[in-house]
Amino acid sequence: MPEVNFDGLIGPTHNYSGLSDGNIASKKNFSSPSYPKKAALQGIKKAEILINSGLQQGFFLPHERPFLPGLKQLGFIGSNEEILKSAYKFSKVLLSNFTSASSMWAANAATISPSFDTKDKKVHITPANLKSMFHRSIETEFTHKQCKLIFEENCFKVHEPALSISGKGDEGAANHLRISRSHNEKGFEIFVYGDSGFSRNNTSIKRQALEVSKSIANNHNLDVENTFFLQQNSEAIEKGSFHNDIVSLSNENIFIAHEKAFQNKDELAKLLKTLESKIDNFQYIEISDSEVPLNCIIDSYLLNSQLSTNGQNEMMLVLPEEVQSYKNCMAWLDKLKQISDVKLFDFVNIKQSMMNGGGPACLRLKVILDNDEIKKLNQKFLMNSEKLDSIKSLIEREYRDILHPDDLPDPNLLDESRRVLDELTQIFDVGSIYEFQKL
Repeated sequence: MPEVNFDGLIGPTHNYSGLSDGNIASKKNFSSPSYPKKAALQGIKKAEILINSGLQQGFFLPHERPFLPGLKQLGFIGSNEEILKSAYKFSKVLLSNFTSASSMWAANAATISPSFDTKDKKVHITPANLKSMFHRSIETEFTHKQCKLIFEENCFKVHEPALSISGKGDEGAANHLRISRSHNEKGFEIFVYGDSGFSRNNTSIKRQALEVSKSIANNHNLDVENTFFLQQNSEAIEKGSFHNDIVSLSNENIFIAHEKAFQNKDELAKLLKTLESKIDNFQYIEISDSEVPLNCIIDSYLLNSQLSTNGQNEMMLVLPEEVQSYKNCMAWLDKLKQISDVKLFDFVNIKQSMMNGGGPACLRLKVILDNDEIKKLNQKFLMNSEKLDSIKSLIEREYRDILHPDDLPDPNLLDESRRVLDELTQIFDVGSIYEFQKL
């Protein structure tokens, strides 16, 4: 199968610090206690659904958190304990930013263009700069390092992260769609942006800049005729759709969107006309506001679900179990089964991620490859039963059951986190890739 999913392995500092402006769930659950062990096991169970469906599954390793090198750059000195406690005393928010486990949402790790779409027939990867949120922007360097390790052969081209413009950056696959007749045919890539990087309209936080999207498309060597740019609907952003993957999704020939997903209806109509003329099995399915109101789409995370083609070449949709509480969403899913190629549905408990505003689609980065490219991936990052068992055993043994907001400066949390990361590098057999391992 040409689809490989890389999930973000949830780290031991998973917490609710409300750092993500525009993310309703993140703000709503600010300062609630978190459950790191439960979060990590829920993430793995979600990934196992894909494995059991016949798909290849990989993981990105968690980032080093709390990130002491960043605190040292800001002038905090002394022992590890002194640095953590002085940073916490200076600013709880500052320490929270350097302790965030937000790299778990791998949809923001990078933008991927398959070799089927690129002129040089290479797979192009651009790690996201995530410049609009500080706690996420500090992920870029380590994400880039992991991408270079995973996609190390000549058939892959890993770019440097894009420049940001006036604080507007690049949010990765969460603002990127691909539509094709099938995975292994040339497709159409759609970059979804919030606004121009030079716009001075600050009524809402628009994270993706048009100019940055265009630079990635250019660097990925895409055909202009097969590349489109759609603007996010400002109302959707204001109501909590901080990424486009909350209000639209795609897989192969299927494109699903809420009627308020995109700003410019004329641009959308132009795109749909092209897709209908070029892809003979294309299906565009729009959810009207009368069927499922925008607020309900955002609250339920109905469209932040993981749509994939399984090992039996069937369309399957993995949804957060919260969707089952919304009668109008369930009615729409019944309709979807009747009118589309999507026939299989699986509901998964990822409540710990959902409480921070991340559904199934947020937890993974989809990569479309041919069979030869899959063989050329760094197999150390791909899962098998032995590796998964080792990871689950580590989580059960080392992760905290509960983490309170005032636990973040605890030096024991730092020691626990480092033990976890050190053992993960042994399970993955990738050597010393963390800063603390080089001390």
